[in-house]
This record gives sequence, C-alpha cells and structure tokens, in this order.
Amino acid sequence: MKLRYLIAILAILLFVGFVSGEKFTPSEGDFAFKEVENYTLHGINFTVPVEYKLKDKQKDSLLFKHGKDKLKITVKKNGKIKKVKSTKKIKAEKTMIGSVKGYLVDKNGKSYSFSYKEGKYLVTIKSNDMPLLIGVMGKD
Repeated sequence: MKLRYLIAILAILLFVGFVSGEKFTPSEGDFAFKEVENYTLHGINFTVPVEYKLKDKQKDSLLFKHGKDKLKITVKKNGKIKKVKSTKKIKAEKTMIGSVKGYLVDKNGKSYSFSYKEGKYLVTIKSNDMPLLIGVMGKD
C-alpha cells in the first residue's frame, strides 16, 4: 500500500516538473547564453557580446576588445579575398561555416580570420576565439 502512494506521489512530482519546465531557446539578444549588442556595417548585421567594448569605429570596420581579446569586423564594397598559403603553422582553406561559404585562415589555433561575400560586399571577421567568430556572423 505504501509503495502505491510513493509511486503516485513520484509520478505527480515528475508530471509537475515536466509541465513547469521551460525549454531555453536562444533568441535575438542571446549569444551562447550571453547578452549581445547588434551592430550594422553597410546594412549587414552582426551580434557582439556586451563584454566586448567598441574601441574603434571606421566607415568600413569595427574593432572590439575584451581584456586581451580582440575582435575586428571589416565590410568592404567589391573587396577581394586575400589568399594565404598554408604552412605547418597556418591552415588556409575554402570552407563552409553554417550556411556561409568562405575562406578560413587558422593561425595554429591562436587566431582566426573568416572572409565571405555578402552581396557586393566582402566581410572579414578576425578573432582569436572561433566560437565568437561564428556567433558574430549571426548566420545559421
């Protein structure tokens, strides 16, 4: 008899837990569970975590810093991707990040650069943090 009550109480608690639990889905303003600010260059949107402070803003570029970390976003009209030769310390290749085809340069895991075309613009994002680079693009 006590076992039945215990099972019934456990079932009710589990049901209440499932019903009241909320699924977290990142939405605008979320970046890997961080608060972000939205920036636009030439009509192209980027999401940058708020801890990265804007240090320099030019017509075609934005530079952010967080401690020793830097993030640079450049958008140039009719720009061309600068090809880099792969070596033991540098990997350079055409690749796809999410749904974006571009050119990735990996400097031995210490810094990254990803360039891609968006319409008539060349977008280049440089960072020493690969997840940050991917998240800033705001692409799937």
